[in-house]
Amino acid sequence: MQYRPYGNTGIKVSVLGFGAMRLPNKEDGTCDYEKSIPLLRRGLDLGINYIDSAWGYLNGTSEIAVGRAIKGYDRKKLYLATKAPVDVEEQGRADTWWRMLEACLERLDSEWIDFMHFHNIAWDRFKKWVAVPGGALEAAHRALDRGLIRYLCFSSHDTPDNIRKLIDTGEFSGLLVQYNLLDRSNEEVIAYAHNKGMGVEIMGPVGGGRLGVPSPEIQRMIPGGPKSTPEIALRFVLANPNVSVALSGMNELKQVEENAATASRQEPLSQKELAQI
Repeated sequence: MQYRPYGNTGIKVSVLGFGAMRLPNKEDGTCDYEKSIPLLRRGLDLGINYIDSAWGYLNGTSEIAVGRAIKGYDRKKLYLATKAPVDVEEQGRADTWWRMLEACLERLDSEWIDFMHFHNIAWDRFKKWVAVPGGALEAAHRALDRGLIRYLCFSSHDTPDNIRKLIDTGEFSGLLVQYNLLDRSNEEVIAYAHNKGMGVEIMGPVGGGRLGVPSPEIQRMIPGGPKSTPEIALRFVLANPNVSVALSGMNELKQVEENAATASRQEPLSQKELAQI
């Protein structure tokens, strides 16, 4: 497994992060712990040290699975990332966001969260009800002061220009944005964040599954090289030196092992291969 610095935090994270949004689940939409926990542990055994979840994933049971999976591992060598929403004004209030943070800590069964995110934040919501007196940002500052969270981050699907505005607030140590072979719209803002000393997390490296199926066209881009389209997709993201960690939502053992093997390559893509793509 390859590791990279997470911005200026002094932390080195595995270039492959385990995205816990798509863990095996039951018919009622809750996590199938019996199947999910071994998957997570296999990822840890293969060198993954960064796990990403969220308050709402699998009706809150994703975080529970993560908390159970890490039992027996050295917590200080693992980095847990989770997210609490600020989609509506009520969620943007300090007291509401604090209760969601407490729920995250309880489900993860951890005394602290390494990377706590405002989930899917947009610039207009940040201005209107997060960064105001009595807003969620106040709760986040309090959590930082108390050591309940180590670093404050955000995830966003906003425009690159608005993501840049969020970066320029100086409030955040990292960000989570989409970037893949099919969508490079955030490429410049990723470089901007990296140059500001922020950690850069990537969601959708396989295009939300669109690059998860075999594609002869894409595989022919690099003749005799990658064995699968997902491998090319992940290698493309990791070839960007501004990326700290790429999150993959894995729900099968084969995915975990193949992605871990890809993330263990010394050089994700050569300059010739990048030019071919």
